[in-house]
Amino acid sequence: MVKTKATAPHLTLVIDFGGSLTKVIYQGDDSQPKLLAMEPEVISLNKEVLEGYEARRLGSPDAVNSAWVGCDSDYYAVGYLARSQFYGNAGLSSHKYERAFAKTLAAVWVVAKLLGLTKKKKISAAIAVLLPAGEFENASQLREDITEGLKEFATPTGTMRVALTHYECKPEGGGVYMVYAKNQGSNALKTKTVAVVMLGYRNASILVADRGVVGQRETSCLGFIRLVESVKGNISTLATTARIASAIALSGEGIKTAPLMSLAMSSREEVRKEEVNKLVSAIELARSQYLLTLGSWFRDTLPKELDEIILCGGTAYYLKESLQKHFQGSHIIWDGDMELPSSLQDEELGRRMCDAYGMYQYFKSRISQSLKVAHV
Repeated sequence: MVKTKATAPHLTLVIDFGGSLTKVIYQGDDSQPKLLAMEPEVISLNKEVLEGYEARRLGSPDAVNSAWVGCDSDYYAVGYLARSQFYGNAGLSSHKYERAFAKTLAAVWVVAKLLGLTKKKKISAAIAVLLPAGEFENASQLREDITEGLKEFATPTGTMRVALTHYECKPEGGGVYMVYAKNQGSNALKTKTVAVVMLGYRNASILVADRGVVGQRETSCLGFIRLVESVKGNISTLATTARIASAIALSGEGIKTAPLMSLAMSSREEVRKEEVNKLVSAIELARSQYLLTLGSWFRDTLPKELDEIILCGGTAYYLKESLQKHFQGSHIIWDGDMELPSSLQDEELGRRMCDAYGMYQYFKSRISQSLKVAHV
């Protein structure tokens, strides 16, 4: 943990580097958690390119839609700006930690702008992040990069100087598990084997706690994107991967056809219906294979004897009925029975903020404890 000062940080952020969205929970002086979502795209650019964009830009977009950062000679457009102006990609084939540095600095600037802190000469920040279990070994290097980068970096509103007062990194699924463990009490878990299965857009992760201690951590590339890519490979449509993913998710496990109509290319109603029927068939086939692949991974990875299994992540909810059948006979707990505050409830995100909120609760407690110790 980074050495702390005796005063509370100006801002606190918890960042979940999702493949479909960068999800951020932040708070300012009012100590109330707030939600920030940014597109996942990041692209490296020359400083001159960004300067040219700023000189030509008309209008005053919100910070979340105009984020870029620069450290030394390295400059990055992040989120919607990267997607809309510079053909940035979501980096689904790369590791999350590789883009986490630029996303973290961009999130700090956006939150500082929202809280009216960008004009201060120097501010302090507490940052917690979630990484896939398979990337957890990179947590220390990421902390060093973030700490050094925050000291001085360029933004659309000028140079920012941020002191990192607190830092935490946990594997995905850890936020949900920590809240569940706290609510259950340490003694209740000392006789159990509990698994957390986190199914996200890019990754699928497993944590296994045996008698109260998390030991096994596994990550695979079996996120929702595998299903989407399989569907995309079997249909003739000009729609983007993001649009196809959104339509599949909205169609649900029962595959409602209305959300799929936007992917049909023909203007003729009969042809459009035929195209949608082909889409339904492609989704059914892809999902059947995806479930078989997931099931095989579960059988190879999870302990044979489990007392409880905690399911979380947007993909888990999409496959809710199928997962309940797969794990029938096991005690299933969705999101560790976590309750999201109203400020973090979003119709589009659904329950996808649970892991970040669990991390937020844990992190806030750690900060409070450290400040009490500092004042003793």
